Amino acid sequence: ADTYGFDGFNLDFESLKAEAGPHYVQFIRELSVSCRQKGLVLSVDNYVPSPYSAFYNRREQGIVADYVIVMGYDEHYVGSEEPGSVASLPWVEKGVVDTLAEVPAERTILAIPFYTRLWKTTGGALTSEAIGMDQAQNVIKENKAETIWDGSVGQNTASYEKDGSSYEIWVEDA
Repeated sequence: ADTYGFDGFNLDFESLKAEAGPHYVQFIRELSVSCRQKGLVLSVDNYVPSPYSAFYNRREQGIVADYVIVMGYDEHYVGSEEPGSVASLPWVEKGVVDTLAEVPAERTILAIPFYTRLWKTTGGALTSEAIGMDQAQNVIKENKAETIWDGSVGQNTASYEKDGSSYEIWVEDA
């Protein structure tokens, strides 16, 4: 931090195994001491709370880190078995509410995606690619897909057929 003039550190350790949880939290504790001594900000990225990530111990992070960041994205991801939103409104809201049950609001940050996924189904096989919001709008326009507001997810959806494949996308707009 001294060498490069950093203002702080953001930790983004994903896919940890449960047995690593106590060691990870201890690492955050020890790093927080050094950061405070140097006047550096320490933030920690976290999945939305769920049973499989409870060992990340957000409550303790909220005590020792300056900020606990909720990664409000990847509700549906490249390995998902069905197409869907990267960050539907109900899913994100639940992630924030559940985080606030463990972490003080003044230490909580919501990270939002500036991307979506274009889902493609061909012969029953599902694939997807992450694309930025501008590219998503271009895909919709180029394929003359009609966007439809889906209040249950708080997003527009669109679908279209092309070259024997079906495409689906969830997008936000202004």
